[in-house]
Amino acid sequence: MELAIYFANYERLSEIDQALHAVDLTEIPGYLNVALFQLDPNLTDDVGNVTALKWMNPLMARQGLDFTRLYFGQEFCQNLTPPPEEVEMAYYFSRQQGWQFTYVTGGYLTEPSLEVTRRNLEKLAELEPTAEVVFNDWGVFRMMRRDFPDFVPIMGRILNKQVRLNLFTETGDELPISRDSINLSYEELRSNQIDAYRDVNISNPDYLPHLHAWGVRGIDMDITPQGVERPEDGWNMQLGFYYPWGFIATARNCPTAGTLDVTRMFMMKDKPCGKPCRKYNCSPNLLQFDTPLIMRGPTLFVFHADYAAPYFNGQVKYERLIYQPYIPL
Repeated sequence: MELAIYFANYERLSEIDQALHAVDLTEIPGYLNVALFQLDPNLTDDVGNVTALKWMNPLMARQGLDFTRLYFGQEFCQNLTPPPEEVEMAYYFSRQQGWQFTYVTGGYLTEPSLEVTRRNLEKLAELEPTAEVVFNDWGVFRMMRRDFPDFVPIMGRILNKQVRLNLFTETGDELPISRDSINLSYEELRSNQIDAYRDVNISNPDYLPHLHAWGVRGIDMDITPQGVERPEDGWNMQLGFYYPWGFIATARNCPTAGTLDVTRMFMMKDKPCGKPCRKYNCSPNLLQFDTPLIMRGPTLFVFHADYAAPYFNGQVKYERLIYQPYIPL
């Protein structure tokens, strides 16, 4: 298995040593905990990262793994797309580490943002004409096929349609259906309830051949409680999972930016953004979910908690784990 680490911008990448430093929060006195982890957006990232390292470090030690690839780029907000200079610096950082480099492009891009992405791809083509690129927008993929045919395309998680934010009946609870004329046992019904969510869009037999014909080499996904129904041949694609942050929903309009400009709550604007996501989370309080959801920028994120265990104990088969020390925004 290949282990990658993902940073959305160079400022975060420069903090890689801090990001990979394991800390036991229970050993920090309360007053220092407050001083270190103040009520700002980084609180969620720092505590999440410390928690995730408790899963990552044993996995790396058990399987003799270390990071061999850098993911770099912005998936979720076109206003935060790094400039070509940062792409170049990140690329050379990966080379200094002896790592491979993957550039991550954004989703739901407007025409001006496609041009920004083009400039980054042009810079990347100068550095490594056969680099791996994650595409999250069909317009970006069309541009790659037409103008950068030597790049290795990986289908990003925004284009991979998974069922997210599932609610399952707890073991022992009564199923919310009438069981009259249903001959299946309780265990079979509950298993079917979970299995119904395990399918993903690339399983469509009319869709998958096109991805193969277009040269897509792999697909990145989010961890979900129900897992993934993957065929024996693995769709003949490399499969990667992001950990510990998954996204539930994203869009062009941005509730966080709406705190400064209410029109951004409902529509995308090409004017410069005040980027309040650097200061605030606008998170909903959904009491029916045990795991808190984090709204940052235009995207709703979730921290993968105990249900990620099958992805670490070998029950789920995949080829790449993409570790995100920070929420990728």
